[in-house]
Amino acid sequence: MKKIYALLLLSLLTITAYSQIELDPGEDKPAFKDRIYYGGGFSATFGSITSVYVSPAVGYMITKGLSGGVGITYQYYQDNRYNPTYESHSYGYRLFLRQNLYFIPKLPLFAYGEFENLNFEAAVYNPNTQEYYLERNWYPRTMLGLGIFAPFGRRGGFFFAVMYDVMYSGSTSAYGSPWVYRFGVSF
Repeated sequence: MKKIYALLLLSLLTITAYSQIELDPGEDKPAFKDRIYYGGGFSATFGSITSVYVSPAVGYMITKGLSGGVGITYQYYQDNRYNPTYESHSYGYRLFLRQNLYFIPKLPLFAYGEFENLNFEAAVYNPNTQEYYLERNWYPRTMLGLGIFAPFGRRGGFFFAVMYDVMYSGSTSAYGSPWVYRFGVSF
């Protein structure tokens, strides 16, 4: 259970970066390379608990305000407070769509949807033996939400997004809450 809370805390404190670009409406056919953008997340914690999280992503501007992309995630986690030391590796992938919303002038809102599937060990309770054991499983989640983007320069800016995991089930979820908050700087 502590591992789940640690993963939840890490997902909330991770710095995430996504590039925010828009296609020039005066340009007929932008080059493929001008439609591609990169981003992702990274965090690291060292001490009695060591955690390294890497999550690169690549996106493609489909239309003037709609983009989609893919990403992968890897996390190494080690807890030295136990004997023996607890160590795990988590990995997964995600698919995302982002639509810039233009219905309020000068307010850079966006709608965001993401499917994420993570594979890691979690404690599972066996009612027959009344004991917990570790089992590796895939934990999917589908997040939908809204965000705000404050641009600087052609591609950069600050963003904040609030999302809700519509697949959340307290008993079978890898996370302690269906709410996801992301903030960061994009490049």
